[in-house]
Amino acid sequence: MRLKSNRLQLALSVIILGVFAVYFLANRHQFDPLLHIKAGYLALIALVYLAIMAVNSLFTKVVLQRFHKFIGFVESYYVTLIASVGNYFAPVGAGFAFRAVYLKKKHGLSYGDYISILSGNYILVFLVSSVLGLWSVLMLRGQHSPKLAVISLFFVAMLVGTLLLGLVRIPHHKIESISNRPLRKILKILVQIADGWKTITASRELLLKLLTLVVGNAVLTFLGVWLIVSCLHLHVAFAGLLVYSVLGALSLFISVTPANLGVKEAVYLFSASVLGLSVSQVLSIALIDRGIQFLVLAVSWLLIPKNHQATAVVKPGERLVD
Repeated sequence: MRLKSNRLQLALSVIILGVFAVYFLANRHQFDPLLHIKAGYLALIALVYLAIMAVNSLFTKVVLQRFHKFIGFVESYYVTLIASVGNYFAPVGAGFAFRAVYLKKKHGLSYGDYISILSGNYILVFLVSSVLGLWSVLMLRGQHSPKLAVISLFFVAMLVGTLLLGLVRIPHHKIESISNRPLRKILKILVQIADGWKTITASRELLLKLLTLVVGNAVLTFLGVWLIVSCLHLHVAFAGLLVYSVLGALSLFISVTPANLGVKEAVYLFSASVLGLSVSQVLSIALIDRGIQFLVLAVSWLLIPKNHQATAVVKPGERLVD
């Protein structure tokens, strides 16, 4: 089943790349601005991506400290790097698994503890994202666009759903009695997220640290989008850039292909008319985004100290359970 799923993901990625190649060849002149980007812009964008990697690395340090385990920044950066490389090149979910296995084997952090904190952190991510998204939509309320209405409803639903998830408690013992297997699985995931949130809120210090990291990541993501748009000499209002950056970050949670190929672009294309961007402009932004991300990952992999390049491989059939 896993092999079939991987083949489907690969086939989907090839189809997406093929469609892009056909569009690019048929509209090459629309991508001419890519040839005139100043190197200074590209360097600044790369620095922002490095900063995002650094913030994600601090998340690993904070998680380990919660369980009285300590790790240096370089090693925490490496853990983030193997997760990012896994997400970029390997099948869906590989990056998450690589990081969990590494922390388990190298530092004894149980899969349950890691998944619990990570799941609880999703509530913070969704709360911050929905608030920023609604703020940006309110600034764009002068537009009368059906797509903007859909985006607004999406952020409202996310905010309400996240608040309910953080407040409502689902009895654990009643889940096993549910005969519908898909529903039972979904409820178990929701319970896991709620339990992780409970763990986070039990420590004010941990909550503050994670909230700072989530907000910092959102600010850096916005800065990266602003730099990419600026280097192409495009003009998008602050509210539009905020919508763009929030939707792009949230698209990472819809992983159906390696590197989220095609999904992020689809989200951007859906919101393009709201922001006043053409298809070629959106794809140009995506090319710069993915190109610099690849470069940052490649350079980081080559420069990371060799003593941190320990094996973190998920064996066939290995599951993230204790």
